[in-house]
Amino acid sequence: MTIFDPPRGKVIDVQGGGILRLLGLAFIGFLVVIFLFAAVTRVDSGAVGVLTLFGRVTGEALPEGIHLINPFKTNHELSIRTQELKETASVPSAEGLVISLDTSLIYHLNPEKAAEVYQKIGPRYVEVLIEPNLRSAIREATASHSANALYSGEREMVAK
Repeated sequence: MTIFDPPRGKVIDVQGGGILRLLGLAFIGFLVVIFLFAAVTRVDSGAVGVLTLFGRVTGEALPEGIHLINPFKTNHELSIRTQELKETASVPSAEGLVISLDTSLIYHLNPEKAAEVYQKIGPRYVEVLIEPNLRSAIREATASHSANALYSGEREMVAK
C-alpha cells in the first residue's frame, strides 16, 4: 500500500428504519416512566387513602406511607386524626327560654370505615353528617332540661 492507493473504508447504510426504531423505543420508554409515576401514591401521616377506579370506590383503604397502585386508580385522602368541631347555638330550654351555648365535639374517622364513608357520604362528611347531627343533639339535650340545669352542677349530665 502506498499513499497513492485509494482509501478503503466501510460503507454505512443510513436508512430511516434505525431512527424510527429508536424513536419508537424512546416513546415506549417515556410511556413506561409515566405509568410508573402514576402507579406510585403517597398517603400523608394521620390520613387514610381511599382508592377509586374511574369514579367507582374500590373499597381499598391505604394506610399512611408510599404505595404501588394501579395507575388508573386515584387516591383520595381523608384525615383520621382526632379533630374538634366547635358550635355556637341559640337553643330553647324546657321553660322556653332561649339560651346561647358554646359546644364542642371531639371526633375522628375510623380508618376501617373510610372507604364506606367516602362512598356513601363523600369527602365533606363533616358538613354533611357531623355538623347537622351535632346541632340536632344540642337542641334535643337542651329542650328536655331546664335552663338552670344547663348552668349548674347538672351540666355534666346534660353533656353526656
